[in-house]
Amino acid sequence: MYHRFQILIIALCSLLLIACRKDEVVYPTIGTHVTDEVREGGLYVLCEGNMGSNKARLDYMNLHAGDYYANWYGEQNPTQLKELGDVGNDIQQYGSRLYAVINCSHKVEVMDMQARHIGQIDIPNCRYMAFKGDKLYVSAYVGSIADPDLLGSVYEIDTASLQITREVKVGHQPDELCVRGDKLYVCNSGGYLTNRYDSTVSVIDISTFEEAEKIHVGLNPTRIRADERGHLWVCCQGNYNDIQPEVVVIDGPHIQTPCANISIQGSTAYILDNTNKRLRAFSTIDYTEQPQPIDISSYENPYGLLATNEALYITDAKNYVSSGVLHCYDYTGVKHWSTYTGDIPGHLCRVTAEYDIHGGGDTPEPPAKTPYITRVYEYLPALGQFVNMLPKYEEGDDAESMCRKCEQAIANNAKGMVTLGGWGGYITFGFDHSVANLEGRDIQILGNAFYMTGSTEYGSSEPGIVLVSRDDNRNGQPDDTWYELKGSLYDDPSTDHAFSRTYTRKGDTLQNPFHTQPYYPQWLTADAYTLTGARIAPQTKVISGQNVQRILEYGYVDNKPNTDVEGTSFDISWAVDADGNPVSLPTIDFVRVYNASDEILGMTGELSTEVTGAIDLQMNK
Repeated sequence: MYHRFQILIIALCSLLLIACRKDEVVYPTIGTHVTDEVREGGLYVLCEGNMGSNKARLDYMNLHAGDYYANWYGEQNPTQLKELGDVGNDIQQYGSRLYAVINCSHKVEVMDMQARHIGQIDIPNCRYMAFKGDKLYVSAYVGSIADPDLLGSVYEIDTASLQITREVKVGHQPDELCVRGDKLYVCNSGGYLTNRYDSTVSVIDISTFEEAEKIHVGLNPTRIRADERGHLWVCCQGNYNDIQPEVVVIDGPHIQTPCANISIQGSTAYILDNTNKRLRAFSTIDYTEQPQPIDISSYENPYGLLATNEALYITDAKNYVSSGVLHCYDYTGVKHWSTYTGDIPGHLCRVTAEYDIHGGGDTPEPPAKTPYITRVYEYLPALGQFVNMLPKYEEGDDAESMCRKCEQAIANNAKGMVTLGGWGGYITFGFDHSVANLEGRDIQILGNAFYMTGSTEYGSSEPGIVLVSRDDNRNGQPDDTWYELKGSLYDDPSTDHAFSRTYTRKGDTLQNPFHTQPYYPQWLTADAYTLTGARIAPQTKVISGQNVQRILEYGYVDNKPNTDVEGTSFDISWAVDADGNPVSLPTIDFVRVYNASDEILGMTGELSTEVTGAIDLQMNK
C-alpha cells in the first residue's frame, strides 16, 4: 500500500533516519556496463527522489569505461548518511569540488571529485547555485507554503571556509540564478503564490551585494541561462492555466514554448518541451528554430537535459516513483546508449578528463560476484493499486519483459521498488551465486516498512512470506521444491496455510479513486489466475486516527524498517517443508516473496508487500 507510506513518511522520515542510520550496513556500489564507446571524463547524475522519501541519490557514469555506477555517493561515504538526503535540486563542478543542493534537507553538500564528503553548508529551502571567483551563490525560498509572502534570499558563501558571508533579499521564491559580468541574475518564480506568481528577475550587484533592479519577464520564471554572447534566456512557466509558458530572451524575443529545461551549447539553445515531448533547438544568433532530429515522443516524462560539445544527455523521469532513464545522443539524432538511474534523474554534471575519478579511465574489472539480486525469474502480482505502475506496464510487455523491468528496479542495488499487489502476489529472484547457509542471518530482503512515531510495536507493516529453493536439477530455473522460512506467525492458529484465491480480469473493479489504471496485470493473456499459500490474520489497528499494523516479531518482508538489518534479515536454517518439518539446506539458489496479508483499508487500499532489493549477507564473511 505504497501511497499510505507516502502520506506518513514526511512526518517520520527525518526522525527514523537520524535515529537508525548509524546501524545501517553500507554495501559497495555495482557498476553496470552500458556502452563500449569511449569518451574522456565522466558524468554525475543527481536523482531528486520524491519529496519526503529521503532518496536523493548521486550516480556516476564513467564515460571512458562505459560503466554506470548506481548510488556512487553511498560507497564513497560509509560514515555519512547513506542517502544524500531529501530532494536533490542542483549539482555543479567548480574547480576541484562538487557541490550539490539538497533542497528539503536544507543543505549544500560539498564533495571532492570522487564525491567524498568535505563539508556541508546549511541553508533553509536552498534551490540553485552559481559561482564567481572564490564565492558560491545559493538561492533559497526561505518562506513556506504557509507563509508565501516572505521574500526569498540569495546567500554568498566563501568556498574556502564554507561560511555564509552575505545575504540579500530578492523576490518571492527565487529559483535558478546565473552570473554575467559583475551582476547576478535571479529568477523570482513566486512558486508558493499560486494565482499571483512573480514575473521578475532580480539583478544583484555583486560588489555591494544589493539588489540593483528587477527586470520584468514572463510569469513564473524558473530557469535562466546565459548564451555565449551574454544574452539571458529565461524559462517562464505561466500559471498552468490560461497564461501559457514561454522562453523570454532578455532584450530579445519571446518564444512560445513550454520549457521544462534548457541547455546552451555553442550557438544553439536546446529547450526541453515536456508538455509535447519535444526537444527544440533555437539559434542564439537570430533566434530562429533549427531542425532537431532527436525524437523523444516515446518518453514518459522528459526531465533532465545537458548539452555538451560531444553529446546530448536527456533523462526520462518515467512515473516519478521508480527508476528513471538516462539517454545519450549525438547531434545527428543517433542514440548511443541508455541506462536506468535512481528516481527522478533531474540534474547532470559533466566531469572533465582532468578530474576523471578513475584516473585515466582504465576499465575496472567487474566483480565476479555481487551481494545483490541479479536476476528476476517470475513476477505475478495480485490485483492492487500499484500493479501496472511499479514497475510500469507498457503496451507490448509480456511476462519476460516485466521481469526485466523488475530487475531494473531492484537488482544490483538499484533502490527502486516492486509491488506485489494484494494477497498472494509474488516475485521470484536470485543472485549470481548460491547463497550459503552459514552461522547467523543469511539474506536481507528490503521493503518500505517504518515504525510509527515513538513505537516499535506498530507502524507500516505489509508482511511478505519468504520461500527458498535449491537448483537441484541444475537447469538454472526455479522449478524445484520450495521451502518456507518459518516466521513468528507460522504456528499461530490464526494463520491459514492452505488458502487460495482466483483473480479475474472481469473482477478488476476500481478500489479507490487515487489510482485509476487497471489493477489486473495487463501483460497476462489469461483472464483469470489462481494463487495459493498462507494467509495471516489481520494486524491493523487504529491509533490516533491512523491505520497502523502490529509489527511482527521476525521472519517477514516489508515488516520492519530497512535500517533494522536483523529485523529485515532471514536465516536459511528457518526452512521447513510443506508439513512444517525442519529441513537442512546448505545453500539456496532462488528466493520467492509473496504477500501474506489480506486487508483492504477503505480508501487507502490494500496492504501490499513491496520489495526494494535483497542482499547476500554471507558473501563477505
